[in-house]
Amino acid sequence: MILRFPNIILLLCTICCTVLKAQIAMPDTVCIGATRTYQVNNASAPSTYSWYINGGLQTTNNNTITVTWNNAGTFLLSVQEHGAGGCDGDIRSGTVIVKPLPVANAGPDVTTCLSGSLQLNGSGGGVYQWSPSTYLSNIAISNPVFTPPSPGVYTYVLQVSDPFGCKASQQDTIVFTILPAAKVFAGNDTFVAVNQQVQLKAIDVNGVGLNQYRWSPSSGLNNAFISNPVATAFNKITYTVTASNAFGCVAKDDITLTVFAAADIFVPNAFTPNGDGVNDILRPILVGIKELKYFAVYNRYGQQVYYTTEPGKGWDGSVNGVMQNTSSYVWTVEAEDINGGMIKKNGMATLIK
Repeated sequence: MILRFPNIILLLCTICCTVLKAQIAMPDTVCIGATRTYQVNNASAPSTYSWYINGGLQTTNNNTITVTWNNAGTFLLSVQEHGAGGCDGDIRSGTVIVKPLPVANAGPDVTTCLSGSLQLNGSGGGVYQWSPSTYLSNIAISNPVFTPPSPGVYTYVLQVSDPFGCKASQQDTIVFTILPAAKVFAGNDTFVAVNQQVQLKAIDVNGVGLNQYRWSPSSGLNNAFISNPVATAFNKITYTVTASNAFGCVAKDDITLTVFAAADIFVPNAFTPNGDGVNDILRPILVGIKELKYFAVYNRYGQQVYYTTEPGKGWDGSVNGVMQNTSSYVWTVEAEDINGGMIKKNGMATLIK
């Protein structure tokens, strides 16, 4: 395609040559890889022409030259007319500025946990275009906000161009790997005897690779920087664990140790198995206990309605899947404390519906 502009920038007038008129405005600005056709006069002029790029003679002798600009820089395009009568005109020149193509940079891939929004940081151009547009605040800026709705893998492609219209020859891609939200469980609050050693354990609930831990306060712990320190409590204390992984995901949870002067077993005198999550289960509260031998519950006829040897377990008020009536029930419990002593207790608890 011949590019024509009204500006006359190459002009030669001699007594034997025609007026050298150019159809491209100079200086000309193009992108690397662009192909341009430059023309002076018209084909009917009885002349031949010598074209030069930075002083290098080109092969054409027509009044047009087609150039593919493959290197960035500033180039001098020159032309000389050779008249039919053997008269050579002056060499006239114009500047061609070849702009390098911008390079799209979408940024490094990101792996992190689901926790709100993330900022993209593209670079390399003056005009930006991200795709797809899903979950992005603005696809036409360098740094849109990405708000992932759920864990998963999200891929975005960036294309850039510069203010001269030069477009990057290649797009760039960024991949977001969004893990589930980080969540750590420090354990259920518990009751302990004074000087009793308690094994704490932080659990990576969503499996996001939590591997760095810090417990606070550190008093009473054998190591505050592992997932499972041993605590020796003298007074009631709440420990908070902060856990993180290599991707910057952070989670916190706490556990409270309530300290009693000696080992003992406590059983509530009533429970309400109505499914509201509060006092639904009749269970023994073990303080300073090494092993639960048994916990059993009997109705008023002496029939056993519940039995367990597992700490933390208890009766939900049903027998063979049938909820029992409001009544008083006898319980008995036996356990070995941390010092090897045996504790045996019994009492009554009321089921309230």
